[in-house]
Amino acid sequence: MQLKLTRQWTFVGVLGACATFACSNRGGAASGTGGAVGDGGALATGGTAVGSGGASATGGSGGANPASGGTAGATSSYSNVGVCGDRGKATADATSFDGYEERYLIGEEGFGTDVCVVRFDLKRVGDAPAGCTVCTWTQLLEYGNPSVVTDTDGVCAQSDLALDAPAIAKIVGSRVAIGFAKQLGGAHGSARMTYMDATGTWEVTGNATWNETTKAFTFDYRNGYCNYGP
Repeated sequence: MQLKLTRQWTFVGVLGACATFACSNRGGAASGTGGAVGDGGALATGGTAVGSGGASATGGSGGANPASGGTAGATSSYSNVGVCGDRGKATADATSFDGYEERYLIGEEGFGTDVCVVRFDLKRVGDAPAGCTVCTWTQLLEYGNPSVVTDTDGVCAQSDLALDAPAIAKIVGSRVAIGFAKQLGGAHGSARMTYMDATGTWEVTGNATWNETTKAFTFDYRNGYCNYGP
């Protein structure tokens, strides 16, 4: 038991950054802790939200993705433990955004390989709500054109992600407002920000990088542990 706890805390240790940056618990609806993308820091954010819908799955702008969350500490009918999150890449600046987001599940408590990856195109559809004073730029984006990249033994549907065909279809056409915050709070790491409809606030939702010259934008947000079949 002690060995297992040690492995878990090796992975989630960067969550301590949330004490500094007031990270979101993802109670709304778009992307735990960031993985390999960062500007030298780990602006980590936890969360336990889960669902079969998407970002503002019933329509509207802004929000976070329950579908990409984990269920750490919750009861699950699935016996295997993995790590859920979302990540993406785009070409972006203050007036344009063209990229994608992947909802993913990594097996073996986050130390294994991807067992579920569902990708959605992300396109700019307008201006994001005002108020992100730390953001270099913000965008209102819409999800579309889904594709199942990886689905080992039907895990996408048979997991706490619950990404079966109807759930994936519900995400299409939903919208999310995001922004990029460079070296947030004077730290070395930069962050993706997400507008939360429920609170009307902008909150940290993962590590991010953005190159002003090439306009290359990346982000990664690991929500936490979630279980998968059988």
